[in-house]
Amino acid sequence: MEKQVKLFQYETQDEQVAKLAGILPQVRANMNRVMKDQPNLSRDQLADELTEISHAAGLQLSTRNAKSVSRATLDKWLQPAAREHPPPILAVVAFCMATGDISPLQPILQAVGCEIMSEDDKKLRDYAQAVLSERSAKKRKKQLEAQL
Repeated sequence: MEKQVKLFQYETQDEQVAKLAGILPQVRANMNRVMKDQPNLSRDQLADELTEISHAAGLQLSTRNAKSVSRATLDKWLQPAAREHPPPILAVVAFCMATGDISPLQPILQAVGCEIMSEDDKKLRDYAQAVLSERSAKKRKKQLEAQL
């Protein structure tokens, strides 16, 4: 029987555990930084925006039967020590949509070996791919010319 290869390799289980344990504090730290970077956006306004986004999507972002995201709920999600009140993943995504800042998602993606690419990063990647393709085509052209 073949052993299934893991998609995400870590050197040790301790490394994997540490990476997993660090995600939520990093997500919260990034969410708090976003709030500080946007002084014109109050927590009340953000709670209203999250409620609006969730209603438009037909989703419930907060636990229990709450129909909206309250300021108190948002405060709990952002509180570094509130381990019993983690923000749900959909709330983090809605937070990113409402603020226009995707940095709270970075720790989640990095834990599974992914990075966020900006539009400039994508252009540079596409340019590099075009350069490599051009080099490969020139090499192939020279090989064909040598055969003539």
